[in-house]
Amino acid sequence: MTSSFKKITTPTQPQAGGKGVALGALTIACIGVFFTAMDQTVVVTALPPIANDLNIGVTKLDHAAWIISAYLLGFVIAMPLMGRVSDIYGRRRIFLLCLSIFGIGSILCGLAPVFGQMWDLGFLNAFNIDTSSPGLIWLIAARFIQAVGGGAVVPVAMAIAGDFYGEQRRALALGVIGAATEAGGVIGPLYGAVIVQQFGWQYIFYLNVPIVIGLMITAWRLIPSGSRLREGIDWVGTVLLGLALTCLSLGLAQQGTDLGPTPANAPAPQNNPIAIGLAIVLLLAFVLVERKVRWPVVDLSLFKRLPFGAASLVSLFVGAALIIAMADIPIFVDTVLQRPVLDSGLALLRLTAMIPLGALVGGWLCGRITCRFTGVLGLLFTATGFYLMSRWPIHVDWNQITISTVTTGFGFGLVIAPIGTTAINAVRARQAGMSSAIVTSLRMVGMMLGLAALTSWALAYFKQLVSTYPSLPLTATTAQFADWSRGYAAHIIQSAHTVYGAVFFTAMALCLIATIPALFLWGRKAAVVEQLVPDSNAAPDPHEADTVVVTVVAAADVSIDPALPAELAQPPLPPINGNGGNGGNGGNIGRNPRKRRHLIIAAASLILVVLLVVAGVFAAFLWQAPASPLTSAHPMNPATATPVSGPRMIQLALDQTALTSIFVSQMGMKQGALTDMKVMPIPGDGVIMSLNLHIDANGIHRVMPVEMDGVLGIDKQQNIQIHVLHLRRDGIDAGPAAAASMGKAVNELLISSLMPALHGQFKGVKLISAHTNKSIGCANGTEMFVLLIQAPPIQGIAAQPTPVPFCFKGPIDLNKLLPH
Repeated sequence: MTSSFKKITTPTQPQAGGKGVALGALTIACIGVFFTAMDQTVVVTALPPIANDLNIGVTKLDHAAWIISAYLLGFVIAMPLMGRVSDIYGRRRIFLLCLSIFGIGSILCGLAPVFGQMWDLGFLNAFNIDTSSPGLIWLIAARFIQAVGGGAVVPVAMAIAGDFYGEQRRALALGVIGAATEAGGVIGPLYGAVIVQQFGWQYIFYLNVPIVIGLMITAWRLIPSGSRLREGIDWVGTVLLGLALTCLSLGLAQQGTDLGPTPANAPAPQNNPIAIGLAIVLLLAFVLVERKVRWPVVDLSLFKRLPFGAASLVSLFVGAALIIAMADIPIFVDTVLQRPVLDSGLALLRLTAMIPLGALVGGWLCGRITCRFTGVLGLLFTATGFYLMSRWPIHVDWNQITISTVTTGFGFGLVIAPIGTTAINAVRARQAGMSSAIVTSLRMVGMMLGLAALTSWALAYFKQLVSTYPSLPLTATTAQFADWSRGYAAHIIQSAHTVYGAVFFTAMALCLIATIPALFLWGRKAAVVEQLVPDSNAAPDPHEADTVVVTVVAAADVSIDPALPAELAQPPLPPINGNGGNGGNGGNIGRNPRKRRHLIIAAASLILVVLLVVAGVFAAFLWQAPASPLTSAHPMNPATATPVSGPRMIQLALDQTALTSIFVSQMGMKQGALTDMKVMPIPGDGVIMSLNLHIDANGIHRVMPVEMDGVLGIDKQQNIQIHVLHLRRDGIDAGPAAAASMGKAVNELLISSLMPALHGQFKGVKLISAHTNKSIGCANGTEMFVLLIQAPPIQGIAAQPTPVPFCFKGPIDLNKLLPH
């Protein structure tokens, strides 16, 4: 029996060097992976303050979701590529490059609001891209750059571990890196909440910079440059995959609908079929390229094996469900419960702290009841937790939050080991690295696509619910305004609560659907510690000598199932004698230093998991949140609290008739030289102004039709300004010089006539932005000119960061624009 089997050895031998060098390189790799993984989730609790600082209204939260989606997109594109690049150009060089890109991206993320104020992105309006929040566009671009570096760190770090550790200890080293990855995702939301509450959201990015510098200095000293291979890189496949995922994300996201023509009075579409069709074409091209290229970025032959395909589908669905929990729980706590950002992080910690515990139990169950039944069990746990979330009342207490989030997190943890083990066991040994990378990437693809699709649908549903609330009458008094504000604020919260319940229920459905492919996961028990394959006389793979098996596994899933796919079936292995044997590894473990080291590292990993679980228990049971104004109204909390007065965010929306009446009353009638003025808001924060200019010179009277179009803005003195792009006199284009001159004259006229009256009405009010929008609830699809202002508080009315819209249709007196 012994002669008919041979042990698989990794083709690349561990690099020379002492144990200290290997441990140092592994430590650097783990720290790098920890921080890049943490940045996947660190922004979920920071989204509300980011949206507030970047002037992203509640009706544009799908735009803010791209802060997460951009990072996931860059992560997915970089992961399968950069491991191969490090094989060719050397580990240290690429690891330092990845850290540099991650650090530069972090700096750009923190500076995004500054860039948004410094540089005008109006040229993007030509592509129907919403530029009402330029800081958000800069932040999304910076997050993508940051993710390219962060996503590349993961495979390079695992390749470094493969270089330093031989076959017997490699699985343990990769398990440690897997533990660092999971720990980063667990700690990210709470870390982000603490930093945001103490310093501001920009510092969750700024604090990465000194860490990156320290890692780069240490990596330069501890990680050898390594050898270089003369092989190719599948650049074409990588570009096609990245473009396909980008188009698919845009096609599923609601803002992607702005990229094509929309008929007038048509219902708001929820996806862009053109972008989705383009994504399908690009995916087909990617498949054709990968089938012919010599070194594919994705080996498509892996999907021919049913267990691997099942693991891929389960990973995709789990990613979509996981991002719903990670993104929506903090926003629910912020918008519905109106709790501080730290409370959002603590609520999410109840879920994330249970993931490593579930992974530990899932790894153990895979060897007892198979990966197949463990995966199904985990998905049922997760579906149960999401169902409980969908039943949260509007005054949900923390015990209800704890039960549902702990159940969901434990279920997510149970699924990790079955997916990872199936991905490895279903393929040949030399394909283990790619199979694990594919499954991990598909989980992130699921997160990205799930966030885009569900956010788009949820936002449309929210707008529909909000639009049912009646508008405030134009003749409303201050008392009526106060009553209307209270009712509208309650209506917004009720609408948000309804939407969150529907989203959580959808996540439950995704988990239940995932149980179908989970039935085809690996169905054998994992019980041995070495992988053996039949000894054959087949010719070795020509590329095997340069291959390093790199796997992405959970910390608890470090054993490999000896079973192989049907085409590599083998006779059953003899049981391993734990009391001794020819290998001398059984019996007295204390006499074997290698076993003793393994026990020490395993104990350290177990202690880490226990600490995370204890933190979750503390957050769940020992920490008591003070009652909020909403929760105090619950029957279990009979004491009521007076709302804390604070600033009110108000949106003043004027249609074409109302806007024209203000311009005419303040400029046309007073100046006498302007008649028949019309001002029409247009998409992209623009306006079209037409008027008749009366010219009296040398006894000659002439009326000249003038039409101009431009982009709105606010200057430092909070004056509305119009950047005139085109000027037509008597129907003829006057050229850029004349347009600039007319723009200067119009803005001087605005400052001298309209703005003093407007500032007189806005005493104590801060003018935030001027833009155009037709998605405000009371607009009913009409393009409106919108002023976002921050009004002083009204005694007894709670601070409401959600902008309250006032829509004015028809002629209006400027003196009645804002109730007092």
